[in-house]
Order: sequence, then C-alpha cells, then structure tokens
Amino acid sequence: MFVHDLAFRLRPAEVPWQQRLYMGTLLGPALRNAAAVLVPSETTKRDVLATYPLPGLDGRLTVVPEGVSTPPPPGMLPEGIEPGFILAVGTVEPRKNYPRLLAAYRQLRSRPGALPIVIGRRVGVPQLVIAGRPGWAYGDTLHRIQSEPGVRFLGHVDEATLEVLYQSASMLAFPSLYEGFGLPLLEAMAHGLPALIGKSGSLPELAGGAAVEVDADDTDAIAAGLERLLADPGLRARLGEAGRQRAAEFTWEKAAMATLEVLRRVGGSSSK
Repeated sequence: MFVHDLAFRLRPAEVPWQQRLYMGTLLGPALRNAAAVLVPSETTKRDVLATYPLPGLDGRLTVVPEGVSTPPPPGMLPEGIEPGFILAVGTVEPRKNYPRLLAAYRQLRSRPGALPIVIGRRVGVPQLVIAGRPGWAYGDTLHRIQSEPGVRFLGHVDEATLEVLYQSASMLAFPSLYEGFGLPLLEAMAHGLPALIGKSGSLPELAGGAAVEVDADDTDAIAAGLERLLADPGLRARLGEAGRQRAAEFTWEKAAMATLEVLRRVGGSSSK
C-alpha cells in the first residue's frame, strides 16, 4: 500500500470530514495488515510511525520518492500574462494557504516603490498567476483570488499550458501548510525555477536547501520571502541552478525500480 501523507490526522481542519472519516476508519487496519507500506518522503515516514506506533511497522515502511515526468511541448501563455510573473500551482483548498499568499502579495503591491525589482522589462511587483482547480472549502478564497488586483486565476490547466507557465515564471510561490511530497516544487526545480516554500511538512526535505523557506502561518514572513526573491536576481539564479541539480535526483525510473524491489521482497517472503 502507498500512504502519501497524513493531512487528515495532522491538519484535520484542512481536510473534508468525509476524507477524515474514510481514512480514519481504514488506514489503521490497513497499516496493521499490509505486507509493505510505501511513502514518498522521510517526513511522511516519521508522521506514520509517530501516529500509528504499530509493532513491526518500521520494518515494513519504505520511502519511494516521486519523480519528474518528461515535459510536453509548451503551449502558449494565456492572454494577458507577461513572462516574469510569480507562479502558484495547486488545488484551491485550505491546506494550500492561498489566503496568506494573497495577503502577502497585497503587502508587496502596497509599497512597490520600496522594492528594487526589475524582471525582464517590468519594474515593480510582477503579476501573481495561480493555476489549480477548485477543491473544497474554496468559496471565499476563490472570490478573493478573482477579485485581488494583480492576480490572475487560471483554474485547472492542461500539461502544455503548465509547461509554458513553468518556463515563463520568475519564481514559484508554494507556502503550503503541509505536504507529503510536493510535486509542484519538484517540477519547478526541474525547470530551474526558484521557489518560496513553507518550512513544515516535506517541502524542506524535498528542496534540500534549494528554496527560500518561511513560516507558512506568518503572512509577514511570506511577504518578506517573496520580496527577498524578487529583489535579488543573483539569489534567484543560484537557487534555480541548485534546484535543477536537486530535481535531477528524482526520476520515475528510480521510483519504479524501488517499488519493484519492494514487490520482489514481499513476494519472496510470502512464497517461503
């Protein structure tokens, strides 16, 4: 079995009650009976062991990180979006922390004269572009996203559009409150895109130092992190290159081989 994260236990207010009920009912017995348990990060492994201290579970847990897919040919940038924007990728739901990101972005726009930002041909705070489908409890947040000056909401985008967004952005803003892995971060790093991330959950583990880490519960900290990245092209370049090198360590081929090894081990032990 594969356990991606324990958000339903560790951040219950940010998970639908149906999911809390379903996972809360099934996961304990499943972990107790599974021959092997795969998780995508050391963070999730620690969370599982701390939350479900079952005899022998540690020996049945294997970390199998996810990977980066081969990107498709890029599409066209949506109309009205200029290169150099701040990109946010993720479902519109409480755990993704969009209200604080919007508030931090508003702080920056309220004092653009104090920011020595030059990105491409633009001077000042660039546009914030959000790509992600509405998830749950999104009503008020989605209204704020759609009404915030300087913010462009694209909703769900296809792979070709996502590719051109990664290629055209100046940075990724991903101050998520909790992730079991963090594919948007990995995809951004693979494109050499510097990132701001929340310092809880698995994101720091995945970044490996190749991102600006902030307290995702602190709007001022998010604003300061955005300002630091936007105002320092040298930092963006260094983190972009470090992220590209870090992302090269994560491939689906490695994930497949690690999974196959677990299956062989389980199959061999069950046949004895």
